[in-house]
Amino acid sequence: MTSEPAPPSPSGPSPILTLRISVRGLYDSWTHCQRLADYIARFVASDRFDPEQLTTRLSTYLNEVLEYVFRARPGDGEIVVEVGRTDEHVIAELTMPADEALAARLRDDLGRVSQPDARARYEAEFQAMLTRAPAEAGLLELVALHGVKLGLREAGGAGVIVLTVPHE
Repeated sequence: MTSEPAPPSPSGPSPILTLRISVRGLYDSWTHCQRLADYIARFVASDRFDPEQLTTRLSTYLNEVLEYVFRARPGDGEIVVEVGRTDEHVIAELTMPADEALAARLRDDLGRVSQPDARARYEAEFQAMLTRAPAEAGLLELVALHGVKLGLREAGGAGVIVLTVPHE
């Protein structure tokens, strides 16, 4: 298991959005990743102080995670995206079907990007990532350069990627 994101407020995140996506529907087109990310980000940021800035950042971050899920090819079923807000963070949880092989891959990939030295790893491996981008390269960039926190929970045949993003 990777390090957990920042703790939610004492009462937990306030729910904003729950979206269920067919895994097969996501596979129909790579562009679904960006369209879903844009839709979710616009909805979540609509009432914030600077909605365009948060929409742009959140859309970019969600797109990276959705593209990672797209490449991971979870089994049949649904991907559930739940987004909530605390006083300081937007927290998005992406739950996907995960057999043991995919669960092991999630643990490995998210473990590598959630280490305290993520920025040093990113800088050391930047040139290599340009030529052979590993599956988790986009996730590493989120953590190393944008201050996003990523975590992983496993529950009953599912992997839950937790993305924690500062509001403003």
